[in-house]
Amino acid sequence: MAAAFARLRELARFSMAARLAFIAIASVVVLIIVAAVTHTLFSRQLMRVLVDPQLAGVIDHLMANSGAGENGEIVLQDVPYDPRYLQPGSGLYFEIATVKPDGGINVEIVSRSLYDVTIAFTPGEIAQMTALDPGGGASLRYLDLDEGPDKWPIRVAARTATIPELPERFVFIVAVAPRFTVGPAANVVALGFSAFTGFCAALVVGVTFLQMQFGLAPLRKLQRDIAAVRKGQAERLEGEYAAELAPLADELNALLQHNREVVERARRHVGNLAHALKTPIAVLRNATAEGGANGELLKTNVEEMERFVERQLRRARVAARAESRAGIEAGAIGYRTPVTPNLNDLVFLHEQKYEHEKAIDISLEAPVEVTFRGEREDLLEMAANLIDNACKYGKSRVLITVVPPETPRGLFEVVVEDDGQGLSDEQIAVVMQRGARLDEAASGQGLGLSILAEAVSLYAGELKFERSALGGLKARLRLPSTD
Repeated sequence: MAAAFARLRELARFSMAARLAFIAIASVVVLIIVAAVTHTLFSRQLMRVLVDPQLAGVIDHLMANSGAGENGEIVLQDVPYDPRYLQPGSGLYFEIATVKPDGGINVEIVSRSLYDVTIAFTPGEIAQMTALDPGGGASLRYLDLDEGPDKWPIRVAARTATIPELPERFVFIVAVAPRFTVGPAANVVALGFSAFTGFCAALVVGVTFLQMQFGLAPLRKLQRDIAAVRKGQAERLEGEYAAELAPLADELNALLQHNREVVERARRHVGNLAHALKTPIAVLRNATAEGGANGELLKTNVEEMERFVERQLRRARVAARAESRAGIEAGAIGYRTPVTPNLNDLVFLHEQKYEHEKAIDISLEAPVEVTFRGEREDLLEMAANLIDNACKYGKSRVLITVVPPETPRGLFEVVVEDDGQGLSDEQIAVVMQRGARLDEAASGQGLGLSILAEAVSLYAGELKFERSALGGLKARLRLPSTD
């Protein structure tokens, strides 16, 4: 029970629907408790209204028809008119007992419904029945016993009185088992209470359901609109929202606008930095052509600086477009890039590029269309790097496969395989290092794979290398997809 309550409390912390359900459950429980207490009180009051006057009337009858016998004993001249007092086990009983000086009672007359037994009372109950009022009178006293002569609960009415010509004080006792008298009426009342409680519980559940369906509908609309912005179907949150959600929508629109401005400003800074650095580097490169004692050293440093600037500029550009790093939720807000058409473009370009260098077959397998959550230029840059390396080091065949994500908004895969010599685990680790190359004779500065790895990391993706079934290298590029 404690674990279930803790679970409900944890859900209520993160779910508004769970909070409404928790309130509904608590309301139903309270309603049932209140109904049970009310039914008990009502049943008691019903018994007092229906039973107590009957018991008082029978006691008056007994007192009026009691008198002294020929031998000085008490006699009952006429029994109560109700025939159930003559029927054994009927649930209606009466007794007339003498109050003894020690506080006990001695039963003198019993109804035929009691067989040959008497009603069992505790000393405290006897004292309560026989006690006198402060003024010396005797009032009618009522008791509720858990078990009567027939093992059923009974209600008892008792009153003490004196009989003319008899010196003793007598107590007149009348008892009834409510199940035989008010039982049918109590069952009807219980049925009515149960029906009313069930109706109220159903009403609470129904109102809660309506609250969850219609009361939370503006939140679901806001969720759909935010998803449309994330998917690139809208640039901002449009439409009318509930008064409580309108400020939130305005803040989200302001945040989207701020993010766009930050990204655009970052891109401008990247462009300005590129133009600002390219000119001094070009001047230094020209200066190295003049030779001199330090010409070779100057040339080496200029090339190193040029590679560093190129790497940082490309990294900043990708970071500005990626915009966020939130696990598989990463990706540029509002960007949707179809994967297969762009890979087809890359296949065509590389077929043209290597047409005169080697006979290589580049094939693309994309059974399902997926969409990259990011910019087209970034997808082309990352995929082109892998395809180009596969074409460069493969012998005659390159296979590109697109694997759809396992879950919505998960990671899809672009798998690039070749039939070249492949790489060992140690070589793969070297390739992933910045500026490292296994083929020093090949053109380029050795920044391709390291920059690719950084771009993948900025999109919260994955880049893995394995042994291909074709015999060469198998590169697995995993990137975030849209819905």
